[in-house]
Amino acid sequence: MTPIPGGSGINTATHLAALVRDFSGADEQEEDGETMDVTLQTAVNESDYFGTVIMAHAKENRFEMINCAKKKGASQDGNETGASTGHCLVMINEGERSFVTHLGIMESFKASDTVLHELVNCRSANPSYVNHHHHIHIAGYYNMPGFSKGNLKRRLKLIRERRRGHSHGCHLFTTTTSLVPQYDATEKWDGGLIEEVLPLVDFLILNALEAGKISGIDIDDKDCGGGINRAIVLTQLADFFFGKSPLTHVIVTLGSLGAVCLFQGEVVASMSCTKRFQMPVDPTGAGDAFAAGFLFGIMDWRQKRGHGECAEIGSLLQGSWTDAIIEGMRFGCSAGTACVTRAGASIPAPKEEIEDLLNAGNYSDEESEDDDRSGEIDDDGLGPQEESYDEDEDSDYSDSDRSYYSESDDYSSGDEDEKKEDFI
Repeated sequence: MTPIPGGSGINTATHLAALVRDFSGADEQEEDGETMDVTLQTAVNESDYFGTVIMAHAKENRFEMINCAKKKGASQDGNETGASTGHCLVMINEGERSFVTHLGIMESFKASDTVLHELVNCRSANPSYVNHHHHIHIAGYYNMPGFSKGNLKRRLKLIRERRRGHSHGCHLFTTTTSLVPQYDATEKWDGGLIEEVLPLVDFLILNALEAGKISGIDIDDKDCGGGINRAIVLTQLADFFFGKSPLTHVIVTLGSLGAVCLFQGEVVASMSCTKRFQMPVDPTGAGDAFAAGFLFGIMDWRQKRGHGECAEIGSLLQGSWTDAIIEGMRFGCSAGTACVTRAGASIPAPKEEIEDLLNAGNYSDEESEDDDRSGEIDDDGLGPQEESYDEDEDSDYSDSDRSYYSESDDYSSGDEDEKKEDFI
């Protein structure tokens, strides 16, 4: 067995940090005082072997990592309980995966353990900004018991309230959120996700099988079958999620076919993958890579266009996320495709490989380079299909961390959480 850094949050943060470095023009942004920032909040035991692997990986891949196990009165070994860092045995056979997971310290990790002032503020923010925006991503909800029973709901509400309270004059402090549920090993598919958390989530990212389990809609295939059946299933899913949370965009990955976006009872956008691998090297983490690509796409689009064109979802401000979502799915499908070509879920692809996939995804051989295929929805709920696809699928049962993405944001610090504890 080869120990490899992993877990949904680690995977997403790693791929996202690489995309920021390769595609956001980070050097130019730093000169202008505007940068994208990637920070992961999770829980590890820094003194055990798996914890040291995770810490070293974060440093090597140049994203900030906050160990929430050290937050309050931690023991000398770096955590309160002495529990081990979570780890997972992944077995791959003919492109399919099986998992045996030990949650370890993640079992006691709660949303309220996260460092609040880091979620409300941003260390890289500049006082001259007028558009301060955070995106918070929750990775692997069903693998973190401490995020259920209203714990995550209270945290998200507090973060958004505090950030809105910072707005003054032309300075706007906005927040968007996304969540990847992952597979529920208990098969209960509850945990308050739909009734409590979903109304606070702007982008729910999940695969078709997870969507079927959560909604109770019968889905046997990760691509929802084909033709009329797929169109019917996607319509049913769109109706279900619209009834539960009208302002949530639901991004459903469809295995080798790509992804669709469901919003307000309809399929509003779709994206086809550009390659299909009959025998992928390792499909583990492809869903996390898709999530990273999606997050980068929407936030990079938003940063380049400003607040007026892409306002906070659910606010009274005018704006549209449609084009940002299409760009997000374009990067997501490319990152997911690249992920399955190498062993390990947290090994980002080189920039050149992502660029090739992005360029190949813009048009088919029969279409001109100027044609935009992403805005068209066929009868089966997908846009025009390429001759080859990606093997992109969310990984089940993987160790779960919590990652959040932060762009330009507030420059103050020192906020307290609901327990009045100060984390500096």
